Amino acid sequence: MDSDVTEMVAAACEFLVSHQDADGHWRDYELPPGRSESWITGCVGVALNVAEDILAPDPRRTMALDRAVAALRDSQRPGGWGYNRTVSCDADTTSWVVRLVATRDPESSMAAALFGSYLTPSGGVRTFPSPVFGSWAAEHDEVAPMAGLALLALGDERTVELIRAHIVSRHRDHGRWYSFWWHSDAYVAAHNLTFLARSGGIPAVIVEAERERLSEGVGPADGSFAAGVESSFDTAQRLITAVRVGASGYVSLLCRALLAVQLPDGGWPASMGLLVPGQRTPTSEIFADDRRLLSTAMAVQALTDAVCETRLGPTTTDKTTTAARTAEPVGSSVSRSPGGRPADG
Repeated sequence: MDSDVTEMVAAACEFLVSHQDADGHWRDYELPPGRSESWITGCVGVALNVAEDILAPDPRRTMALDRAVAALRDSQRPGGWGYNRTVSCDADTTSWVVRLVATRDPESSMAAALFGSYLTPSGGVRTFPSPVFGSWAAEHDEVAPMAGLALLALGDERTVELIRAHIVSRHRDHGRWYSFWWHSDAYVAAHNLTFLARSGGIPAVIVEAERERLSEGVGPADGSFAAGVESSFDTAQRLITAVRVGASGYVSLLCRALLAVQLPDGGWPASMGLLVPGQRTPTSEIFADDRRLLSTAMAVQALTDAVCETRLGPTTTDKTTTAARTAEPVGSSVSRSPGGRPADG
């Protein structure tokens, strides 16, 4: 399956490169403030960069990434980056962009201080820094790991440890992480696990709990997971989770499910799942990535993780029963991976 997956990841990267706009951005979603540019550009850029772990060098992909980084540098504001240039900066978009720029240009002058207004004393991360944004300025479980991954790329170990402690305590106190910007909890689990794996290892009690939740969401690992039962975006997130918790049976099952819905042009179907909650009301609107860029980028990241696990071995051990008694971190990630949300202001 390794060669098949690699071939399909290459086709997906071709799809993404071919959909880059002339100014270097990728744009997707049609929300009231328009299309996302910085957020989607960061997400797609990270996916293409991650894919280089398993693909042969490609000058077109390199050129696309260089153009994206240049475009993002030109659009930086004092608060970082936002969903697009017409709305306020936010922590999630800034995190995706920083991860891309810091990886492609390690000598850049990116500063961890960009995140100062988004961090809370407890290590939580607000999507927006000001109370004027209502519920959008609360701590959000899916944004904390994205900021943590960005700060890892910048080498800010002290703040990474603060965020890590917050993320572990959230799971300990609630038995899970809660999603604010996404319709399902697949994304929030995948990226919190990714951050924990890369920042020292996933505590065994969390591995055990998230394996159980994966089983509840997907069914038996030796069973069938019908393609199209859930969105390709969510299937990609569950695949990332399976890699992080070392569930090899689920990795194979979810790889097959994801590959089964790849389209002839190399992309994946659009996914209805992005939530835009009311800032001061309990209502929410749900949106799809109508240009299919985010779903495809997430599939690339998930499949690349799966290939890296096959080549390099599981990212955690299977000794969760013994390890859980001591609650020691289990394993650490050896592959890269990573996800998004909008903003208005």
